Amino acid sequence: MKDSTIAGREYLQFVADLKSRIQSARLSAVRAVNRDLILLYWDIGRAIVEKQTQFGWGESVVEMLSRDLQAEFPHSHGFSVQNLWRMRQFYATYALPDFLAQVAREMKAASNADVVPILSQAVRELEKASPADQQEANLSQAVRDLLAAIPWGHHVNLLIKVKDPAARLYYLRATAQLGWSRNVLLNQIKAGAYERALKEKKTHNFELAAKQLADAVREVLPSKRKT
Repeated sequence: MKDSTIAGREYLQFVADLKSRIQSARLSAVRAVNRDLILLYWDIGRAIVEKQTQFGWGESVVEMLSRDLQAEFPHSHGFSVQNLWRMRQFYATYALPDFLAQVAREMKAASNADVVPILSQAVRELEKASPADQQEANLSQAVRDLLAAIPWGHHVNLLIKVKDPAARLYYLRATAQLGWSRNVLLNQIKAGAYERALKEKKTHNFELAAKQLADAVREVLPSKRKT
């Protein structure tokens, strides 16, 4: 039974505000779940790489691990042999010196261009206050934060279809910044968006492309100031 004292316009606005709040909360929850999943996959990939290096384990460890994890977590679909190999590739790819060096160059270029004040400040602080190993740790954390903003399906497509570290970074940042769906990402790769941007000298549009990386670096900087 409707209450006649409830004004139509006010009530409609009330409902609209609540709907917006609920949608925002759901989106935040999805992002939090995705972040946890991506970081879990990163850790699994790193663990596989480290154990293979430490104990000299061969490729069969991935099949054994897949079998044991699926037996322990039968309702999870992320521990197939193929997906575990993707996790290993995921970690190995974005922990590579070539990729970290590309990120560092982008950050340095942004600092020199002085287009993104936050990123410029972050780079100056890293260079001034961090030894080489701490710089690498902060850079690696910034990369993980960027990766965690993107769904796993997008990562799989990038690992399969894009080999150049600079191109991967371009598509990662664009996806995080613009919220590209998987199909949009695939279409952008197919259309050669990175190559076109490079040709048009727009790859250093830092107001758009580097914002996500700047935010990630800013998040990890406070931890190094503590003594």
